[in-house]
Formats: sequence, structure tokens, C-alpha cells
Amino acid sequence: MICLIQNKQDYNNDLRAMIMAFFPGVKITECSREEIELKTAGLEKTAEDMEFVFEACYEDACTALKLYHIPDKDFHKKIDGDYRDRESFRNKLKLSAYHILSEYTGRRLPWGDLTGVRPTKIAMKQLLDGKSHEAAVKHYMDIYDVSRRKAELAVKVAGRELMLTEDIDLSKDYCLYVGIPFCPSRCLYCSFTSYPIEAYRDKALVYIERLKEEISAVKNMLGDGRRLVSVYIGGGTPTSISHELMDGLLSHIENTFDLSHIKEYTVEAGRPDSISEEKLAVLKRHGVTRISINPQTMNDKTLKTIGRAHTAAQAEEAFFLARGCGFDNINMDIIAGLPNESIENMEYTLGRIKKLAPESITVHSLAIKRAARLNEQINEFGSHIHHDTDRMLDAVSEFACESGMKPYYLYRQKNIGGNLENVGYAKEGCECLYNILIMEELTDIISVGAGASTKLTFHEENRVERVENCKSVDDYMERLEEMLDRKRSLCSVSP
Repeated sequence: MICLIQNKQDYNNDLRAMIMAFFPGVKITECSREEIELKTAGLEKTAEDMEFVFEACYEDACTALKLYHIPDKDFHKKIDGDYRDRESFRNKLKLSAYHILSEYTGRRLPWGDLTGVRPTKIAMKQLLDGKSHEAAVKHYMDIYDVSRRKAELAVKVAGRELMLTEDIDLSKDYCLYVGIPFCPSRCLYCSFTSYPIEAYRDKALVYIERLKEEISAVKNMLGDGRRLVSVYIGGGTPTSISHELMDGLLSHIENTFDLSHIKEYTVEAGRPDSISEEKLAVLKRHGVTRISINPQTMNDKTLKTIGRAHTAAQAEEAFFLARGCGFDNINMDIIAGLPNESIENMEYTLGRIKKLAPESITVHSLAIKRAARLNEQINEFGSHIHHDTDRMLDAVSEFACESGMKPYYLYRQKNIGGNLENVGYAKEGCECLYNILIMEELTDIISVGAGASTKLTFHEENRVERVENCKSVDDYMERLEEMLDRKRSLCSVSP
């Protein structure tokens, strides 16, 4: 347990994120000084229950940070400046908190004090302002204490994103996301809206029918003059539904939208145990250009631990089946830092994937999400995760380079061990435009389905508005009109 004391709540999220970067999964409790005194006196809990106390005392001209409850030593810093001036003060606070935590743990994080999900936004702005590659790299290092290696990665990705999106019309172009929240089973680390297909098979037909209604409704809201440039069907695992339901859904999308401008059409096949020749044939017939087959690891023991009902061999079989059906743009997802996995396990996974020669690979650093079973079982798995994660990311980077792939998008999630990142690598021409557009929030993402989040961009005002759909499948089917009303309200003020 970590106790957090603050006399103001203005930067609560920033401090929590910084602490969690060093201590993913550890409980952070808001306390008062009186409660700390009780705890350390043993009247409520013994001192051993507490990792440390992190205190922030904000005053008009100076803020004091202190980390204590360590025998014979405490760590502290003073920050000059008015805490109410958020623009100039926020990074000073985060950087000071980072340095205190770094001194306490004896560790430096490769991304320094950056905790946001889109670290490439900084590089994007630098490059658009005419700064050189090296100047942008130095900006990361000097202002945020980012390592040169990660700064180079961010700037390289930002440059590639700018190139890949240069012909996107931000005022007209948009993406369509279709959510199918069913899976063969729920993985240990998963926090997405996902329901076991076996339990919901009878409701899947009704769900798809309601989904079609929402698709028709949002097309009417958009009106004419807009260009759909990307369709992305995700989940869950979209291929959990039958090939007949998939056929009907894709036919409805074709009949509703003008697909003549789309640059890509992606379906997350995802789980190898959900893939069949019939489903692949349906996807191919409807013009799907890119699919994902996601083993996460090629180690069977780990697959069993994380709740995947397939083997590494089945992942390979699904991949070859897709190749046989004519798919020439296949992505594979893997996760770094899974329970009990080491750098050797990652190298084994990459060795098997190398023989398959996918067009792209996406590596995710394991994040301990609040809604995931992994968070509930953190006492069981906590000491067996996040080993060698940064070395694993380096191994994937080397593999991608050897395979002719370049990094093209990068993002992070909350509670990633080591404050690390997720990176997509792809061969030339095989990048996923949707991944870039949603991560950089460059254009509208119209999303349908349970748990889907529509994002409308207002570039002149530098803001993004979101409309969330109900996460529950049952609520989604019963309350669709309510969600459509929220979308209509926002679309009426969208340019």
C-alpha cells in the first residue's frame, strides 16, 4: 500500500499515474497526516503494510514534495512557481515526482516523466513546427527526461505518421469502427467489453440486427459530402460469430456506406480458435484487405495461464489457412511481460513468427487493467510479470527491422509496467491507417456496437468530443435509441 497525502487535488491524476509507473498494481490510498500517524503507531495497521507515504503540499509560490516512512531517510523536493498556472507547473511537478521516485527505487524509466497514452503527439508538434529530427529528440530528453532510445522511437514514428496521413482531409474523411464484443473465452489480462460467445450465442443474432440499425442511423446522421477512408471491425473477437452473421453484417455495411474511397478494411480475426475457412472466405468476398491473427505468445504453457483456448500450433494453422484464402496483409499481436515469461520466451515466440512472415506485428506491454482478472489475481501473479519487458521490446524492434518492418504507430496504456509502450511495425504499404488516426485523434471515428466510443474532432478548437455506447450487450440492445440520440446531439454541432 502507498499512502498519498495532498492539500489540493489539482494534480491528483498526474501524481497517481507517476507512482503507478513505478509500482503498477500497488494500491494507492488517500490519507491524512492523522491517519498516517495512526498507521505507523500500529493502532490500525502495522508499519510494514505501508510501502511509503508520498506527500504534496501546494502553496501559492512553492510546492513541497516528500516521500517518507523509510528508516533513517526521506526524499524531498521543492518546486518554485504557482501551482495554479497549470500550463507551466504541471510538468515541473511530474518531473520532480519522477526524480524522487527514481531516487527511491534506484530505477530510471525509459519514458521519463511522460505518463500519457500518446507520447508521439509531442514529436508531431515539433516536426510540424519545422524542428529537425535531432531537435525533437533533444526536446524529449531535456524537458521530460526521456531516454534517447525512446525519444528516437517517438520522433521516427511521428515522422512516419505524418507521411502516411498527408492525403487525409481532416474536414471530410472519417473512419467507421464496428464493435463485436464476443470472444471464445476471456483472457487473464483483458479489460475490453467482451462476452463468452457460448453463453451469448442465442443473443448474437439480435445483437447483429441492432448493430445494423445503428449503422443505418449513423450514416443518416453524417449526411453527404463525407468520405469513409477506413473500416475497422474489432471486439472482442469479431470472428466469434458465425460466418452467416458475419456475411449479413458485411453486406449491410456495403449497402449502407460508399466504400469507394476506403484505403483499408480491417477485421480482427484475433483468436486462432475462432477462425474457419468459411469465415475467411466471407471476409475475402466482401473486400476485407487486412486481418489480425493474434497469438500473444507462442508458448503453450503461457497460453494456458492467460486463458487462451488454443495452442501455438493452432495459431500457425490459422495463419496458413488465411494465406491460402488469399490474405496478403496479416498482422500478429504479441504481449511483452506475460506471467512467467522471460526474454528467452519472447525470442522463442519471435522465432516461430519469423517463419510465418506476417506483414506487420504489434507488440503490447502488459498493462494491469482494473477490470481484468489479472488485477483481481495480482497477489498470485504479481511477482511473475514484467520481467525483461524492455529487453523484450528491443527484441521485437530488432526482429521487425530484420523482417523489413518499420514502426508506424505507438501508444501507451495506464498501468503498464516500467511505463513502457505498445508499438506497431509494418512493411511498406501494410500499415493500418485506422490505428494512426484514432491514436493521434486526427479525424472523426464513428463507432457502433456495445462498448464503442465515437470521437469527433474539432481541430479549430483543439478538442475531441466522445459519445460512449453502453458496455453491456443487453443494455445496448435495449437502449439503442437513447445512444443514437446522444450521437445525433453531438453530430448536429460537428462541422
